[in-house]
Amino acid sequence: MKHLLSIRLPLTLMMMVIFLTGCSSPKGIVFANREWHISDYYGQIIDRDTTYRMTFGNVLIPDPLVIVSSSDSIAKYPGMERFITDILHKVHLDNAEILFYAPEMLTMFVRLKEDFPPMKPSSISSPMSDERPFTMWVQEDDVENWTRKASEMYTYTYFDKGRKQLLIVDCFNYGDEPVAQIMVFQSKNRSTAKMKIPERIRRAYWYNRDMKYFMRDIEFWSAQVNFHRNIAFGNYKIGQEQKLRRK
Repeated sequence: MKHLLSIRLPLTLMMMVIFLTGCSSPKGIVFANREWHISDYYGQIIDRDTTYRMTFGNVLIPDPLVIVSSSDSIAKYPGMERFITDILHKVHLDNAEILFYAPEMLTMFVRLKEDFPPMKPSSISSPMSDERPFTMWVQEDDVENWTRKASEMYTYTYFDKGRKQLLIVDCFNYGDEPVAQIMVFQSKNRSTAKMKIPERIRRAYWYNRDMKYFMRDIEFWSAQVNFHRNIAFGNYKIGQEQKLRRK
């Protein structure tokens, strides 16, 4: 028995080492540390020096709105840092700089590094300068050079049944700057319960809908995510307006 234990212990340790070294771990998050407010005139979120203006679509914006955009603001919600870190890691944007995350509006905006790795998207919308850009869904066997052009928007989707989470990532240019708009649909789970998020979020219908039954409720979720592309188109156009204003 002693000999058997002495064999099992090294094997167990070896397996632990393989597991730990074989799994990539999320990196720390980086904030742009900009101050944001909601403009009653525009109905948009705007930073202090009006470098950025973004729309959430034609929806009511809670007052006050929870805006996570710095280390101080994220510290108010236990587990939020890990939650955001996991999202960025999941969508391959560990190095992105967070402009803001507004949980109540399901929206996170990040600035992309120019060396964002080419990846096959779920869909491509182009040309973005059109009033209604054409959207093409990408087939699994499509072979292209997946390097996004400034006139295109690449969209990626990630569904995690275990975490009860659906992420839709729209990558496009805000003016001349590559950004990503991340729509975060998150059903209630143990992690979100610890965050002390506002009562109005916990009462939201999408939050209390169990994404474990995503396919059963596909019509409901289709309605929830249908607006993401139009919001991205709207923010692309705002970015072009801001670009002209700065000139």
